[in-house]
Amino acid sequence: QMKRICRILQSKLQELSRSGGSRAELQECEDFARQMEALLDLQTSRGRGVSKEHALPQEVKEWLVNQWTEGSFRLGEELSPIRGTATLRATQSVPFNDELKDLLNLVGTPDVDVVAVQKQPEVAGNVITVLFVYTLSYGGVFDQLPVECLSDSSTGEIFQDRLVKFVSAIEGAYQDMPYHNNMHAADVAMMMHSFCLTSNMSWISPLDHLLSLIAAVIHDVGHDGVNNMFHVKAQSPVALRYNDRSVLENMHCALAFELMKENEETNWLSLMNTSFAMDPKEKPTDLRQYLRRAAIEMVLATDPTKHNALMDDLKALIQAKSIQAEGGLSDAKQKQDAFNVLLHAADVSNATRKLPIALYWSRQVLLEFWAQGDHERSLGLEVSPLCDRASGMASVPQGQIGFIGFIVRPLYQQLGLLLPEILQAVEQLKKTEAYWQQKKEDNANFLESFAILDQ
Repeated sequence: QMKRICRILQSKLQELSRSGGSRAELQECEDFARQMEALLDLQTSRGRGVSKEHALPQEVKEWLVNQWTEGSFRLGEELSPIRGTATLRATQSVPFNDELKDLLNLVGTPDVDVVAVQKQPEVAGNVITVLFVYTLSYGGVFDQLPVECLSDSSTGEIFQDRLVKFVSAIEGAYQDMPYHNNMHAADVAMMMHSFCLTSNMSWISPLDHLLSLIAAVIHDVGHDGVNNMFHVKAQSPVALRYNDRSVLENMHCALAFELMKENEETNWLSLMNTSFAMDPKEKPTDLRQYLRRAAIEMVLATDPTKHNALMDDLKALIQAKSIQAEGGLSDAKQKQDAFNVLLHAADVSNATRKLPIALYWSRQVLLEFWAQGDHERSLGLEVSPLCDRASGMASVPQGQIGFIGFIVRPLYQQLGLLLPEILQAVEQLKKTEAYWQQKKEDNANFLESFAILDQ
């Protein structure tokens, strides 16, 4: 089937060339044909017909295949907003130094550097909470939430107070891992926020904007620094509990809602209206069920093995063109699919960032991979792909090039058709990829690949 797709694409390319197709059309078709051919090589060959120049190490191929493949309403912004921001005063009154002010001014763009924010003394290591409150306060999301979405209009300040305490509790539940830590969660939340501000997302309601940030904040809570493959191989308690299916993602969701429910002061969800209707003629919606269900769906979709299914959902959204239409997405499934895709894109966005940020996160994830490999070896388990420290330190560029070429670039190129501003990230991605291509040519090892971070 994939070979047939490649032939069709090549035929289309020839047809466009004969008929005088635009340069952009030709380039797009040519790029996609190359991606499909590369994917065909990845899935069906063991180096057969692939030049040494473009061949990926077998370990990288196995990791990409095993880790990244798997086998209904809108809130009315005209409603009365929630007023009163007592819980935000502490954050708003913090005497930000000039450096922190400059860092916070980047909130809403892909350039926000959460690692630099985390290091600021005023932040005191609470980067998720500070950025979450700053985003909702100065971004106006809190003030735009309709009071009708609460069960009692007088609970606005209580709702905000509980929400902030919930986020703080979530932050405390992140472990001190090289990569899957509170800074990663904050980084993903900031990318989600920037996506929500793009022009084709103008239809998003304040409540759904809030939902997207909450899902990003909780999406890796409690992560123990090893992946689903490790848990399944080791038959860990969490793998047994969730029957080897999206083990970590199920755990993240369960832990987040357990933290919320165990203390009334963090249970913001209990204040939501269970009979909300934008129009009296519409069937009322239980916002407690809606928000919980939507957040769970988003987090479960961050399982890397869901990548191909999410790509299919993204292509369906592009073909439907609903998001570009006046009024945006009204279909509940399409809206959920859009949020699932966006959180996945935010989760794998590292290589689309400015080079110092991209390199920092690449280094951290490799350190976490190799720590897993060391642990697997100590337990007598087979070392997972890309988790062998010795071979990994000698082939860093190849792994980065493979991940960009087979996962990040195809995802962001398609996402750019949905949200045009994302194409800026594609341009930055090209620079990151060129960096790794040069390091590959230089036969750079681990230390040489990341030397720029120590300058």
